[in-house]
Amino acid sequence: MELRNHPVMVCDGVRTWPPKWLHTYGQRNASVTGEVGLLTAVFLSRVTINRVLLIIHTDEGNVYIGALMFEKADSARAVFDFLYSQRHKPLAAIGALDLPENFAA
Repeated sequence: MELRNHPVMVCDGVRTWPPKWLHTYGQRNASVTGEVGLLTAVFLSRVTINRVLLIIHTDEGNVYIGALMFEKADSARAVFDFLYSQRHKPLAAIGALDLPENFAA
């Protein structure tokens, strides 16, 4: 099943992929939505144990941060490990990757 449609990408009944992006660097008023940019960094939050933070860069030179929330810390860790191995790839390609049905179960 594609990452973008996988049940692990739901928290409290809300789809978390793709995250909402917060512009952190680059041109002013440059907002984006969806599976855009290149994944450049992934962090597992130490403050909120069920949160994974993503950093993306766009072709225009803008940088954004987004957060993925999970119902369980184990799910966050599994997705973090997976996404960490996907750094420097386009977000659209990552969202299309197949994960086993029981991934992070």
